[in-house]
Amino acid sequence: MNALRSTVVPALFAAALMAALQPAKADSHDAAPAGESGTAEASSTAATEAAPERDIVIGGGSVAGVYFPAAGAICRVVSQQSPDRRCLVESNANSSANLERLTGGLLDFAVVQSDWLMHASRGTSLFRPDGPDETLRAVMSLHAEALTLVARAGARIEKPEDLKNKRVNLGAAYTYQRVLTEALLRAIDLDEDDLAQVMEVSTAEQFTALCTGELDAAAVVAAHPSPVLADAMQRCDLRLVPITGDAVDKLVEDRKEFALAIVPGGLYAGAPDDIPTFGLRAVLATTTQVEEEIVEAVVKAVLDALPTMTEQHPALARLDRGTMATAGIALPLHEGAQRAFKASGVLP
Repeated sequence: MNALRSTVVPALFAAALMAALQPAKADSHDAAPAGESGTAEASSTAATEAAPERDIVIGGGSVAGVYFPAAGAICRVVSQQSPDRRCLVESNANSSANLERLTGGLLDFAVVQSDWLMHASRGTSLFRPDGPDETLRAVMSLHAEALTLVARAGARIEKPEDLKNKRVNLGAAYTYQRVLTEALLRAIDLDEDDLAQVMEVSTAEQFTALCTGELDAAAVVAAHPSPVLADAMQRCDLRLVPITGDAVDKLVEDRKEFALAIVPGGLYAGAPDDIPTFGLRAVLATTTQVEEEIVEAVVKAVLDALPTMTEQHPALARLDRGTMATAGIALPLHEGAQRAFKASGVLP
């Protein structure tokens, strides 16, 4: 581990701006090109006379995505709270790579998507051959990756139920757009046969089709603001459709990897008000091998410096301490995280 940490190079936070939205196929949760890997240091401290606290390493995503700056924001506040501790960020391609390195003891923490963390802990989906990993623990919920339903202004779609008899792009197979849109349709008792036409095209193609009137509705799954969505909303007369109601509440209640979310008003042309929806969450994860006092210190640092955290990246602007211990978390919290949340009043 020390050899790994000695290779970590200074982070370039300016490079960590959100990349253009791409379909999140398989496991590329950062909306950034898959296959990028490397390491970067988020922060460090000068040597002091006292014995330094041990370094910690957080796995993020690609430097062009959102998980990398999210991990960097955590490291920054941790180093400010504990000047004798270096906090480092490692750039990895996706959540599954982060989970592999986390459970292998090469990371102390990792930012991963809520559904992948759930599957790894339960031994389901792609993790079925490995079986359940009972050492995995959640630390805190971070930003939402919201299902965002976009409709052509003249399509008369005011709510998800209005998708019946409309032309809808479900997205390519195995993308998060497809997974979450199909989950929504099932929740409101619609299926593909209830739609006038089903398309399975890319994000770029769907916005072109919306703008030309060949498509009535489509969705994206993204941390907001999304540059691609912003461009489409600016170019065409599109509307964001609220996804809310008892069926959605029950869906989120039944599937703990999902969480309610908000697309903030004012980010996009024609969308001045907050838009309720649901989606996945980025979650900071760890294992039972990491000491309780370290996990507690990380959570305390974030809670104490939350106003600073929310200013470090647009995707973090809506972090809410009231949901950070629960939203999208489908496995136990680490004992150290529980102590910090209880001390701050977030948990009883």
